[in-house]
Amino acid sequence: MKELALKFFFYLLVVLTLCAVTLSLFTHDMMIMGVGILLAIATLLLGLEKKQHKTDPFRS
Repeated sequence: MKELALKFFFYLLVVLTLCAVTLSLFTHDMMIMGVGILLAIATLLLGLEKKQHKTDPFRS
C-alpha cells in the first residue's frame, strides 16, 4: 500500500513540476518558476524515498 501511494505521489509531483515550469516559461513569472523548482526537489526526495523503501529487506 505504501509503495502504491509513493508511486502515485511521485508521478503527481512530476506532472505538477512540468506544468509549473512550462507555465513559468510562457508567462515569464519567476514566482511560478520557484514553485516548479521546489516541486522538482520534492520529486527528487520522494524518488529517493521510494528507492529506499524498495531496497529495504525488512519492510512489511
